[in-house]
Amino acid sequence: MQKIILTTTAVLLGFVMILAGSPAMGADRHVHHELEITLVPQEQKLEGRARVSLPEAERKQRLHLSPQARVASVRLNGQKLEHSFSRSVLEVELPREAAGSRATLQIDYEAEFDDETPGPAMHTEDPTYGVAGAITTEGTFLSGGSGWYPDPRQGPATWDLRVQAPAGYLAVTAGRLKEHTTGEDYSLSKWQVDVPLPSLTVSAGPYEVKTDDSGDVPVSTYFYPESQDLAHDYLQAARSHMDFFQAILGPYPFEKFAVVENFFPTGYGLPSWTLLGSRVIRLPFILETSLPHEIAHSWWGNGVRVDYSQGNWSEAVTTYVADYLLLERESEEEAQQYRERLVRGFSSLVSQDNDFPLEEFTRRDSRESQAIGYGKGAMVFHMLRSEVGEQEFWEGLRRMVREYMFESAGWSDFARVFSEVADKDLKPFFEQWVQRSGAPFISLDDVDVSGLPGRWTISGTIRQEEPVFDLHLPVHIETPTRRLVHKLHLDGRETTFEFQARSRPSKFMVDPYSDVFRRLHPEEMPATVERIRGSRDLNAVAAQGMSEQELEAARMLLQTLNRQDVSVISEDEAGDKDLLGRDVLFLGMPEKELARENFEQAGKASMQQGRSFFEQKSLDDPENALFMAVNPGQDPETVWAYFMFGSEEAARDAVRRIGHYGSDSYLLFRDGENRARGTWEEMDLPLQYDFE
Repeated sequence: MQKIILTTTAVLLGFVMILAGSPAMGADRHVHHELEITLVPQEQKLEGRARVSLPEAERKQRLHLSPQARVASVRLNGQKLEHSFSRSVLEVELPREAAGSRATLQIDYEAEFDDETPGPAMHTEDPTYGVAGAITTEGTFLSGGSGWYPDPRQGPATWDLRVQAPAGYLAVTAGRLKEHTTGEDYSLSKWQVDVPLPSLTVSAGPYEVKTDDSGDVPVSTYFYPESQDLAHDYLQAARSHMDFFQAILGPYPFEKFAVVENFFPTGYGLPSWTLLGSRVIRLPFILETSLPHEIAHSWWGNGVRVDYSQGNWSEAVTTYVADYLLLERESEEEAQQYRERLVRGFSSLVSQDNDFPLEEFTRRDSRESQAIGYGKGAMVFHMLRSEVGEQEFWEGLRRMVREYMFESAGWSDFARVFSEVADKDLKPFFEQWVQRSGAPFISLDDVDVSGLPGRWTISGTIRQEEPVFDLHLPVHIETPTRRLVHKLHLDGRETTFEFQARSRPSKFMVDPYSDVFRRLHPEEMPATVERIRGSRDLNAVAAQGMSEQELEAARMLLQTLNRQDVSVISEDEAGDKDLLGRDVLFLGMPEKELARENFEQAGKASMQQGRSFFEQKSLDDPENALFMAVNPGQDPETVWAYFMFGSEEAARDAVRRIGHYGSDSYLLFRDGENRARGTWEEMDLPLQYDFE
């Protein structure tokens, strides 16, 4: 038998100070769970003994447990107590003398967890795939809300966890690893969780563990044997991202960080670990996208916790300091493109019918809610950075970490902290962007240049549609010798302006780098996947000549885009009223001449002797599939999209992936892998005026 004992790892002094100084760490205030779990994967069940220590226990106790559980006994100090268990609630009455002091209940139980896990990943808006708990021979996932342990729901708790499982089957959770033991007959995993957490999630499987102890906090991978070739890169990337976030936000707040492989597709950020599906960890971009995002949640969401009564701000700030900031660190061009994607995503997907303020965002359950909670939210932090200044912005985030680590915070706390750091009242800023829905829609009118050499005047009007926002718009004026940058304050429906320049201006631009969150004009939004997903007037047209199997595969694209509301009509049924002035998704190559003309207009696609090509790649090839969206020449404010493929299998492979590329105009897949992608240029820039 091989036995690995780990002692407490030294951590950053700052982390120790956080723990010592936090009122949340007082042990007497919290429930403590001592859990002994035996996993029986062949039967999809666990056998458990839970010792639940309750501070100042009341006589009547209600604990929550999976409805599939069976409770064998409840004891207090060895004495068996009467209990009832119905509809997930375990009710127990304590002896009179036990009330008012700390009491420890011992509960013996067993439960099955057999949620169906997804097969090959179909794109869904539900990141859980409906799986709360599953125990299988492939692996085990028990979410904190699945009822795998008796929960009195009395606030954050601490845990000691012991998991016995078949040989080679290791368990991982939050906190500090005390022991992994594996032998011929069984494996044993022991974890200690001293930081009070609202709930506890566990994953288990045939893991091989690799650990990097080179820093102050150990970083580990729990990967399946066939994924061990990825471990080194993940350890390196995780260490690098942790160092980066510690430099800007302060000490990492947990005892370890682990990247754990899951047997079905997930992307969870949990206290001190992340759980990524087997297919997910092999995607090449995950190391620089999802991984840093989940690590940043160690500070935001898992460290500083969310007061959901004011909405979930954690995805907004995490998106900004991880997804966005890492691109900004590479180049300002990449950062600008990311801001453009956020603004386009909101403008494409969110309408008056499905909009809501940030204070009502709790979780992503659709692309529309993601465009608000992640996209708009991240842009609010970008505008806040401009509002308060660089030094004050980062000091404000660090102060939030210091003041609210392991405590709940809301948007109002961000407003208070940043107001104090910047020495200005930011309450109106947060009220406008957090408590109101919508985004400003602005237009540029009556732009003129006049004057003489050495003294030129640029004048015009900027108009806002209702509702009006208070904005500070960056304005850029290009001259032959320099670029002039001004801030223009808007607080009403109409604002006139005059700017002076010594050289004759060649171009006038309002917010050319997408630094202000706003709703875009249609001509600013290229045809993309998101434009089809968010269309308010979409028709789907199936080409003639497809087999039933091919048509079924093509129709799955509507499900991927969450457009099951759209019915499919055949091309021979489609008249002008079904096509002109509307957004259209063509499934297969249409025969109509107008549809083929628009297919070729972008330049990358062509028709040759009755066959269709994209960048000289034949779309009749059974390995190829293409999604391409264009603005049709006869009505450029609409979108026509084409989904073409050489075989049913190619269509099904592409459908599973297209939903992940919302900001792209064209996507070419071969053998199920993306081989080409891109976004068309804007048709027009209504907030720019070219004097030449």
